[in-house]
Amino acid sequence: MLAWRTQRNFRLEIALAIVAVAVFAALHASVLAFAILALTIAFVLALEAMNTALEALVDLVSPQRHALAKAAKDAAAGAVLIAALGALAVGILLVLAFWPH
Repeated sequence: MLAWRTQRNFRLEIALAIVAVAVFAALHASVLAFAILALTIAFVLALEAMNTALEALVDLVSPQRHALAKAAKDAAAGAVLIAALGALAVGILLVLAFWPH
């Protein structure tokens, strides 16, 4: 996959996903918590892959520097950042909600 080969952030997000799954396994989280975690991870990784695709397309269409090309890339990267922050919030809320009593 292009995102895995070329995007350091994608590989970092995979590593963080593995850590999150390990933490949830250690906490003996419920199936529901794992399902929410899996969907959250999939959402972030899918957005990162879309960001990679958009960046490649913009580079193809506009090989020279252009303000609109930069705006498109920045907006896509911003969407990934928002999703990653949301995933962090979901993870924290899941740990708090499903913490073993």
